Amino acid sequence: MLQCGVTDSAVQGPESSATPSGRSLVREARVAKALREVAGALGASLDLDELLELVLRKLTELMPAERAILFLLDERKRELVSRSAGGPDDFPLRLPLGDGVLSRVVRTGKAVCLAQGSEELKDAEWAPLLSCETTSAMATPLKNNLSRTIGVLLVINKRLDAGGSRLDFDDEDEEILSVLAKQAAIAIDNSRLLVTLIRKNQQLQHAQEQLTRRVRDLELLFELERSTAHAQGHEDLAREVLERLAKACNAGGALLVLSDDEHEQFVDYCLTRSVRAQGQVGEGPARFSTGWSTAREGVLSSVIENATALQLDVTDAPLTLDGLPPVESIIAEPLSDGESPIGALALLNKRGGPFTAEDLGLLRLVSANVSTAVRLFNANQARQREERLSGIGRLMAQVVHDLKSPLTVISGYVQLMEVSADEQERKHYAAQILKQFDALGAMQREVLAFARGETKVFARNVIIDRLLADVQSQMAAELLEKNVVLRVSAAKGLVAHLDSERIIRALQNLIRNAAEAMEPLGGGSVTVRADVDGDALTLRVSDTGPGIPAAIRPRLFRSFVTSGKLNGTGLGLAIVKRIVEEHGGAVELCSVPRGACFLITLPSALVTTQPDARRVNVESAPPKNERTERAIETRAAPSAPAPSKKTKDGARKKATAKSVPRKVRPAPSPPSKKLVRGRGQAK
Repeated sequence: MLQCGVTDSAVQGPESSATPSGRSLVREARVAKALREVAGALGASLDLDELLELVLRKLTELMPAERAILFLLDERKRELVSRSAGGPDDFPLRLPLGDGVLSRVVRTGKAVCLAQGSEELKDAEWAPLLSCETTSAMATPLKNNLSRTIGVLLVINKRLDAGGSRLDFDDEDEEILSVLAKQAAIAIDNSRLLVTLIRKNQQLQHAQEQLTRRVRDLELLFELERSTAHAQGHEDLAREVLERLAKACNAGGALLVLSDDEHEQFVDYCLTRSVRAQGQVGEGPARFSTGWSTAREGVLSSVIENATALQLDVTDAPLTLDGLPPVESIIAEPLSDGESPIGALALLNKRGGPFTAEDLGLLRLVSANVSTAVRLFNANQARQREERLSGIGRLMAQVVHDLKSPLTVISGYVQLMEVSADEQERKHYAAQILKQFDALGAMQREVLAFARGETKVFARNVIIDRLLADVQSQMAAELLEKNVVLRVSAAKGLVAHLDSERIIRALQNLIRNAAEAMEPLGGGSVTVRADVDGDALTLRVSDTGPGIPAAIRPRLFRSFVTSGKLNGTGLGLAIVKRIVEEHGGAVELCSVPRGACFLITLPSALVTTQPDARRVNVESAPPKNERTERAIETRAAPSAPAPSKKTKDGARKKATAKSVPRKVRPAPSPPSKKLVRGRGQAK
């Protein structure tokens, strides 16, 4: 129960003036002074309790009253709660809203004055809570700047007058109560505004901190994404991730553990940041190391096996890990490929305190990115292996296809060696056979290089008219059987930088396709022409055959596309396209009135044109219309005969009987200075 009493500042004794006007002036002066004190306190103090205590104390002095109580309305709970009073501190009081006096003040927003003897005093809400009897009371609403009632200001028991009689509250008391109620409402509004402002500022500051942290996290993730995109392996990925993550979380070290399915072990990538010495500007380089472990070893074994996060603070008993300083605190996140664990990512030894929830959140984000990067890297490696194996299969098919030319030439020269008695001729045939074995060796090296992931073109300076002469010589026997004439045309002394063996294979495929297409027609002719187009070398292969059917032209250069050939594999043009593209060039089908025409363009392949093939540096260029014309009717070329199925004697008689002179101008003598790889260089 609350104890009623009189405050220390109550006015005792009679008024200082005996006349009514004197008493009124003194009262007004006291009211004005009290209002000035309250107004000054409102501007100087932000403590609501202090302000309300001042208002209630001044209220009991001015009215005068034994007790002043301020009630604030709790709209959510529908009750009045006392906030402060001018007496004992055994508050607060909680009065539910109902039909009482204070509830009526809240509902109507009007003041109530209860004189002595009023029946409502007996049923007043506060009466049971006070030890003394309430003889008179006055209550007025507290309204904010929106005129909404936010509470009630109550004064009870006006003090005795000079004659010892107890008086009722009058209109002057109501006016004083109303003025001070407004001051109390202003103090409450200011306090609530201040509390709201502080809360909003705190929320804004928290939001700013969160935004700054999110921006930092996004910047880190962006940098990691950019770094991992250029990583050449797991070690490059680990180095970038660990160093950036350790700096972002101010950790002393970091650890990345990744599974190695090939060795059925885990690879440990460890990073330890250097400690800045006194007076040192900047941080020294971090120490990075790698090691091996099994799935059941190390502090991260449970993280990997159970796919659960880990957070430990072991300052009293630090952990010992190979290659790392003693670990006093650690947080770790598992890495997964979506189906099974692939490792774990951990931060070690937080500097300046324990790891926070923000550190763990950032670690979780980075772990997800690392899991994705590792999964994509592993998938890319597997895809490259599959593509390489598939490419080896396609390459083997192409090599088997291209074996026709060297095997045919070798067979023809072997048969000529059997029937030839001239030692010089046999040496010439043997040299040609060795040349074809070199071509077979080049095919083998190409397959091995591709299996190792190498697609390098072995380019060197080549004299084009000699290259075409080699094509002529190698294809002579094969074309003789099909009654096909091969003509070649090249500018004299034209030199280009290319892989001669592959370009010869490409030309052989085009010539062979043309010959096979013309064979059902009884034969025909094929022309290979080399020209210059700016810095590009062009090779045009045309024939007098039936041409390319319109139905297959859109997919002409795809593998296994063939038409009109009994034994065609559909690989010839695909091989041509691949070889030309490896040189950075292009091949296309040209529109001609008769037959078919393929144009090979090799940009920047041209080295120089020179009138004298034995000189690298020329004094003047040959006229544009000067060309070396080579035409062979292959049916009359003895240098590359077709394989004969007759006996040696019959073949010898046939070879002796046929002695048709060649229709080719002899090739120029070999240059005195051998051209080597590199444009314009001589050895």
